[in-house]
Amino acid sequence: MTLLDVDGLQTGYGALPVVHGINVQVDANEVVAVVGPNGAGKTSLVKAIMGQLPIMAGTVTFDGTDLARVRPAARQRLGMATVPQTGSTFPDLSVEDNLRVSFSSLAGDAIGNAVSAAYEMFPVLGERRKQLAKTLSGGERQMLAFSSGIGTDPRFIALDEPTTGLAPTIVDGLVEKILDFRESGASILWVIEEEPLLILPHVDRVYVLNAGSVQAEMGADELMADTSLQALFFGTEMP
Repeated sequence: MTLLDVDGLQTGYGALPVVHGINVQVDANEVVAVVGPNGAGKTSLVKAIMGQLPIMAGTVTFDGTDLARVRPAARQRLGMATVPQTGSTFPDLSVEDNLRVSFSSLAGDAIGNAVSAAYEMFPVLGERRKQLAKTLSGGERQMLAFSSGIGTDPRFIALDEPTTGLAPTIVDGLVEKILDFRESGASILWVIEEEPLLILPHVDRVYVLNAGSVQAEMGADELMADTSLQALFFGTEMP
């Protein structure tokens, strides 16, 4: 069953479109990757799906609901979440306050339970609960962003390069937690720029973007077998 359906999407900044007629689908309990060079439109695609950029043309539908007039906060209530590439935490709030703000749509004891679950998932966040988010390391901020995103138990999450710039040991742990989230039955749209060797074996399908358009759609195994595409989009080749 198709959970997210992006059909002929055009989006951009001001009057300037940077994404041109993109078609992307994510099925229930599926991990779909988006790859492409810098400036391909990957982040703009995620922002349009989550309501942070306008839908200039085409449609974005989530579980049968047309999102054209659905505000970002209401998308969370539909079961959607995101971990953006930047601006993923409130820097002048503590770790715990970041979590509580992110979980504010929950009721009663559910907020405290979600905070406790975040500390269980990433114990270092519990140790840093009173620290301001801006004092955390890059890896700790991504842990906070991811746990904030999934704490409302969404059915779908869009990840915009969540492992970029992180130390390898941090990446391993974060990818493991993301894949655990998939095992809970959720769907993931994952923009990949770094660590393809680690991530792609766990992906079902891949969309290749370039210059704001989908250039190809393929199985992850097909991309892993194509060394020319690996070199083009990741600067590396699978062993």
